[in-house]
Amino acid sequence: MPYDNRNRNVSRGMSLPSVLLLIFIILKLTGTIDWSWLWVLSPLWIGASLGCLFFVIIGLILLTAVVGIANKESRVIAGIKNWLQRKE
Repeated sequence: MPYDNRNRNVSRGMSLPSVLLLIFIILKLTGTIDWSWLWVLSPLWIGASLGCLFFVIIGLILLTAVVGIANKESRVIAGIKNWLQRKE
C-alpha cells in the first residue's frame, strides 16, 4: 500500500504574533516591563485589526464595482453590451 501524504498533520510552529504575545505576557508577569495590558496584548488586536482592514478594503472595492456596474450609463455596461453584440 503506498504512503498517503494527505492524512499527515504538519506542524509549522508558532506564528510571530503568538511568539511576541507569549514573550510580552512573560515579561509583564515577571515585572520586567511596566506596560499596560493593552500593549501586552497588542499582537492579538493588531493582527485582528489588519485582518478587518483587509476585508474592509476588499468590500469597498467590490462595492465600487457593483455601483459602477449598476449605473446604466457606465463605461463598464457599455463595454459589456458592445462585447455581447459582437458575439451575436
